[in-house]
Amino acid sequence: MEHIQSLIGPDYQLQWVVGTGGMSTVYLADDVRNQREVAVKVLRPEFSDNVEFLSRFRNEALASEDIISRNVVRTYDYRELVDPASGRNLCFIVMEFVRGESLADLIARRGMIPEEEALDILEQAAHGLRRIHELGLVHRDIKPGNILITQNGTVKITDFGIAKAASSVPLTRTGMVVGTAQYVSPEQAQGLDVTFATDVYSLGVVGYELLTGKRPFSGDSSVSVAIAHINNAPPALPTSISAPTRELIGIALRKDPTHRYGDGAELEKAISAARLGKRPPQPSGAARVVPAEASPTAVTAVASAVTGTSSASAPAVHPRTPNRPIPQSQIVEPKRSSSGFLVGFLIAVVVAFALAAGTVLYLNSQSFQPEPSVPPAPETVTITPETTPEPIPTITMTVEPTTSAPPVITTSEAEPTLPPISSVIVEPSEVIVPTSEPEPVPTVTLEPTDPTTNPGASQ
Repeated sequence: MEHIQSLIGPDYQLQWVVGTGGMSTVYLADDVRNQREVAVKVLRPEFSDNVEFLSRFRNEALASEDIISRNVVRTYDYRELVDPASGRNLCFIVMEFVRGESLADLIARRGMIPEEEALDILEQAAHGLRRIHELGLVHRDIKPGNILITQNGTVKITDFGIAKAASSVPLTRTGMVVGTAQYVSPEQAQGLDVTFATDVYSLGVVGYELLTGKRPFSGDSSVSVAIAHINNAPPALPTSISAPTRELIGIALRKDPTHRYGDGAELEKAISAARLGKRPPQPSGAARVVPAEASPTAVTAVASAVTGTSSASAPAVHPRTPNRPIPQSQIVEPKRSSSGFLVGFLIAVVVAFALAAGTVLYLNSQSFQPEPSVPPAPETVTITPETTPEPIPTITMTVEPTTSAPPVITTSEAEPTLPPISSVIVEPSEVIVPTSEPEPVPTVTLEPTDPTTNPGASQ
């Protein structure tokens, strides 16, 4: 600590270490010029030495100085120095020192928090997010460890800016990502762009943990937990929690960010309604179209985030959910193209040729006047030897008769089969294995069968 003190200078007198993390070490210090206690957060050298990270973090740290809210830890100062002994960068932030404990410590000490107290914590945190979002900024790392509670119950969000800078730069350490995988939003886990709704999701996970004493998703690794955030629905909250609060958390944890509350201000209003026992309002963006679910390539994005490798080259893919029906708009050709016109033209030519051929054959066979036949009912299959037609070749051109038209006439010369205009291939999402032997396919016979031998008679 003496070496760090010599680098920081006389403006801040370090007292002792109050916390360590995967990215920084936090000291309690005295602000000599302003006569106040402060927290000095010194970034680890491997982060400070990364030029791209340092540039992004500098911008975020300077922007956080403009966030003034009772529910956000103030940022007072930011400095970059060079250690003459090692030649490495030393980057540190001077922040408001909060006497109290983190929300993570509160949950570890008390477990499940009563609903009214949990909603009060969430509403204060949402108020802090409101101020952050009003400045056009996204926290990106909302979790119990970054939410502090003072001795008088005031909630303060801290560690603003670090996660955003680190998420854009491949780093060798994984402490930051491992620590936040339990609260990561689906879009973050897939490496997609984040919005204010990203912070809403993370705070929803915090609320779930406050109310139940456990996180909605768990797994053997950070990757499996992040994938669960992408694909799995959280377990339902117990009915001992009020219906307004259950719906509030459910909306905040929706996979689609356009179906969540859009920002901290909208979330704060919803929490206030739930505290009054009213049903929380629906998000303003709830009418927008739901995008496709996460794709298998999202697993690669999650693994890249956890291992610290770059995933910028992996495009985000949004395939259709296998069990979701295909909209009619995707079956009918949505817009005309030159190829579609050509196919239609060819079909028209073939139909015209078929009609012409049928007319010629009809004139040559006027001596044959068949009696009009009535098509059988769909439920009845009747085959008589007198009217059994000859087997139709594989490639034929057939003119269907009407009540006044000649019988079916097959040309001697086969025409090529045209390719289908369009096709929709739906790959099954799962293989269904029958639990019992399938019923045999009934056969069509000329004589009625004995009901006692009918395989379906016993069913």
